Amino acid sequence: MNKTLLAFAVLAGLTTTTASAQAGASMQGMPMKEAVKVGRGSGVVIAIDPKAAKVTIKHGPIAALSWPAMTMAFTAIPPALLKTVKVGQRVDFAMRMRGSVAEVTAIRAR
Repeated sequence: MNKTLLAFAVLAGLTTTTASAQAGASMQGMPMKEAVKVGRGSGVVIAIDPKAAKVTIKHGPIAALSWPAMTMAFTAIPPALLKTVKVGQRVDFAMRMRGSVAEVTAIRAR
């Protein structure tokens, strides 16, 4: 019985010591991945560049990203998406931001 209590006391002390050490640890300077932001939009295809895997879309506001209406180029992920649309078509699309890179992840003609 005494050995069991002693073992329990030692384990409890180790757990408390480890938790206390971690509580004071700073995460400053540790590399953090930036959160991926996603949104949906609609607009008109202005240009397609298959070699660069880019599609330029004149789109309306994208509320999820607090973006106003604008014309911008998106990287198509996967590039095969570019084969599904043509310049001048109205489209609906899903997109994400990875850092400062805007990527279209789905697109379909209306």
